[in-house]
Amino acid sequence: MPPADDFQLHAWVDESMRNTNVSAPMYMLGAVVTDPLACEAARTELRQLVPHGRKLHWRDLDDRLKRRAVQAVASFDAAHMVVVASPLNPRKQERARAACMERLCWELGGMGVSRVVLESRTPSLNKRDDELIKHLRGKKSLPQGLRVDIELPSGEPMLWVPDQVLGAMGDAETGEERWMQVLGQSVTRVDICL
Repeated sequence: MPPADDFQLHAWVDESMRNTNVSAPMYMLGAVVTDPLACEAARTELRQLVPHGRKLHWRDLDDRLKRRAVQAVASFDAAHMVVVASPLNPRKQERARAACMERLCWELGGMGVSRVVLESRTPSLNKRDDELIKHLRGKKSLPQGLRVDIELPSGEPMLWVPDQVLGAMGDAETGEERWMQVLGQSVTRVDICL
C-alpha cells in the first residue's frame, strides 16, 4: 500500500440525457471516483464484458449484460456521483452540461479528487469543454490544482463505468429500478434546476 502522502483520487466522467414520459427531460453528468492505482482489475473485468473490444455502452446491452455490468460496477471499490439537471431544453444541452460540470467539479474537489477525465466527444465539443474549464478556472469555480483531461473511451475502460451508472439511473427514472438497487448506496445524486 502506498504511503498516505501518495494517495490520490481520480474521477472518470460521462454524460447522458433522458427524455421520459415519467419525468422531465434531464441531462446527467456522472463520475466514478477511485484510487487510480487500484483500477487495473476493474479495467480487466470491464474488458471481459465487451465482445470484440468495443466500448461497454448501456444502450447496446441486453438484460443479461446489464446485470453483469452493474454487478461488476457494484463490486468496485469506488464511489459514484451523478449531477442531474432538469428540465432539459434539448436545444440548450451545452448550457446544461456547463451547469452540471461546474457542480460536479466542485463536488469532486470537495472529495479530494485531484484529476478528472472527461470522455472525449467531437473535436469541436472537446474544444468547448476546454473553454468551459478555462472559464470555470477564471471565475474560481474549480478547486485549485484540479486537473481536467479528455480521453477516448476506447482506450480507458474506467470511462465505461459512469455510463453504466447513468444508464441504471436513467432506467430508474422510467420505473425500472432493479439496476440502481444493485448499485445501492454507492451512488450520490445531486439535482440542479435549469
